[in-house]
Amino acid sequence: MKTEKGITRPTAGALKSGAALLMLALLAACGKQEQAASGQALASVDGKEITIHQLNAELGKGGAREANKQLLDGLVARQVLVNAARKEKLDADPAVLADMERARDLVLAQSYVQRKLAKPTRPSQQEVSTFYDQHPDWFAQRQQYEFAELVIDRASVNEELTKMMVGVRPLEEVAAWLQKQHIPFTRLQVTKTSMDLPPPMLAGVKKMEKGQLFIVNEGDAAILAALADVRNVPLSRAAATQQIEQYLANQRQGEITEQAVARLKADAKIVYFDSAKTLKDNSVAPVADATSPGKDAAAGAAIR
Repeated sequence: MKTEKGITRPTAGALKSGAALLMLALLAACGKQEQAASGQALASVDGKEITIHQLNAELGKGGAREANKQLLDGLVARQVLVNAARKEKLDADPAVLADMERARDLVLAQSYVQRKLAKPTRPSQQEVSTFYDQHPDWFAQRQQYEFAELVIDRASVNEELTKMMVGVRPLEEVAAWLQKQHIPFTRLQVTKTSMDLPPPMLAGVKKMEKGQLFIVNEGDAAILAALADVRNVPLSRAAATQQIEQYLANQRQGEITEQAVARLKADAKIVYFDSAKTLKDNSVAPVADATSPGKDAAAGAAIR
């Protein structure tokens, strides 16, 4: 070592030695970081790692209770699609960006409900039993309805077709008539239980005979339907308990959320502009427009 004016300067050899030690230290640190990262990573898709934390975050969201290869394969498939979307610049598409913003807002709103609002109390056995008894059509007397449908353009409905859709007859006769008139149609089979149907609709369906025809209008489509079959599918009190508990818990959570929204609205500055006044209020709008002739017309909307 040489000194000059009290200042100690390292020699060239010392510089090289110090640089080498520093480089070794940096390499060792990088090696530790790579080991730590690879220890967390389960797979890589075009250089994008999928970690154990991502896998754990997926648990419970799709019904899985433990980490498994199928769950990891799902994450790999998702990343492949994400990479392909980014390659096609879809992450810059205005419609995609709007959907991403909407998804972000939904997650934030749901997180607030889950983390900041009170949890509903668990329904008692007495409450479950009372609910079961009050809804026989949902449980003890539950029925399953099968509907056969022919879906056509609403503009194709004429007086002759309307007359054919009265009373009880095979829907195949209607299908044959449509074919003869060169009216295209799509066949569907729809199954609903009495639990799925609103009370007014259920009341109408209960009065129908097998083979009863009716028409349901949905937007630009007309649904030519027939009640194909009815079966008794009762649900015992024991089998329905978990479902009822979940239903009542969701109902209570909804009430808690509504109360919280009302409080938050009261504290927020909310302004509806004139452009919003033209929006239609669907709070009391019917589910569908049933046009079946006869006293059971209201039941038509039940099949959708």
